[in-house]
Amino acid sequence: MEPQEDEVTALREKGNQCVKDSDFKQAIVFYSDALRKASQDWHILFSNRSFAYLKEKLYYYALADAEKVIELNPMFVKGYFRKAEVLKECCMYDEAILSYGRALKLEPTNNTIITNLRQTALMCNRESMLERNVPFVGAGCGVIVAIIIVIFDQFTRTPTLKNPMLMVLIVMCIAAVGFVIAKIYRYYLKLHRKGLIQEPTDLSKDFLVNDQSTDEQLDENELPKKKNRYTKSQARLRFKKGKS
Repeated sequence: MEPQEDEVTALREKGNQCVKDSDFKQAIVFYSDALRKASQDWHILFSNRSFAYLKEKLYYYALADAEKVIELNPMFVKGYFRKAEVLKECCMYDEAILSYGRALKLEPTNNTIITNLRQTALMCNRESMLERNVPFVGAGCGVIVAIIIVIFDQFTRTPTLKNPMLMVLIVMCIAAVGFVIAKIYRYYLKLHRKGLIQEPTDLSKDFLVNDQSTDEQLDENELPKKKNRYTKSQARLRFKKGKS
């Protein structure tokens, strides 16, 4: 084995030990160093680093490494498994099931994949049930709140709500508000989950651009302004014309 490969193997083993010790940040450092120096088996290092990123809840980077594993070696089962694990953590159960399914095609008797696939399917069914039922729960809460308002109004000295039709209308309106709020909450939850695997904003680029523009402005301000120079005869002529 070449010295370079010996160094890569040592870095990978250090990363593996850090994972065992739950020191995932340091593991990411070792795996990244190994990737920079490796000349082969990149898919294994990307797979290991994807797991470390997942444990640190850096879902975008974990997913990117898992997809890199699939790109480098489509027959390596851990690529699909890592991708499925990231998607499951982000509550994107439909996509996770697809990745688990691809992993299962490569290793049909893998009990770990089968168990995780079943768990994810149950979570997906539960999520679908919540998607259907939560808005009606919101509407039910609205009805309860509306009824409480109507009852309290009747116990006041001068009740405002005397018409039964008006009472029903208020109950229906508040129930509709509860339904809409629950719908908006579910929509926000979906956006939040998708945001977990979106590329983080690189603020350093903006800082570099701002610093560069500031430096350019300073350079322009520091440059001495050119003064128009005239000969004595031209100066006298301008003086006579009242332009000096």
